[in-house]
Amino acid sequence: MKSENQLFAGTEEPELTQVTRDMLHEQIYEMLKRNLMMGRFTPGQKLPLRGLAKSLGTSLMPVRDALQRLESLGSVVSTPTRTMMVPQFTSKELADIRTLRLVLESTALQSAIKNGTDEEIETLKKYVDDIFHSAAVNDLDLFLVANHHFHMHIAAMSRISFICQFLETLWMHLGPSVRRSVPNEALFHSSALNHKHVYDAILARDVEAANEAMQKDISEGYNF
Repeated sequence: MKSENQLFAGTEEPELTQVTRDMLHEQIYEMLKRNLMMGRFTPGQKLPLRGLAKSLGTSLMPVRDALQRLESLGSVVSTPTRTMMVPQFTSKELADIRTLRLVLESTALQSAIKNGTDEEIETLKKYVDDIFHSAAVNDLDLFLVANHHFHMHIAAMSRISFICQFLETLWMHLGPSVRRSVPNEALFHSSALNHKHVYDAILARDVEAANEAMQKDISEGYNF
């Protein structure tokens, strides 16, 4: 096997971006954010600083900074003992999240039908397939990941500026509660059908049918 010096012999050294403190902090933040959006944490779950740092294989500082950023968004809260925790939202707060999702995601959906490419719609089909598979094998983690990607992919297809950032904040609030509600078998299978109906309507460029299916999907989750 050639040594590193031999591999680069006679060539210019590659220009690689150095890993900086800011990059590490951003990676930790993005990882925790994704875990919230995809329901890897549950409402009321404690997020001890040292435990997270050990799990992530990093020092305390980037984890502390990430949690403080999430706290500023209301996605985690501090307990009286200064331990961070996933918030437990009231029924009204969850209903308000539903209202905001209905407005934003319905708007994104209409624009996605107009602006989405055939390739993007094909990608959406893969997420629908994953959702059906997760329901068939009762794989909650697969469902949560595919469900999140499905909705955020539609937002990206819409080409509406900033909508993904707005929805990410809502999904960080929502994700933990989805994990609590989805184990209901009836909702599992109903949700799979709703996603298929949304996809079928997007494929047919049928705004009314797509919006009806999307609103049903969003509302049913909160009803459970």
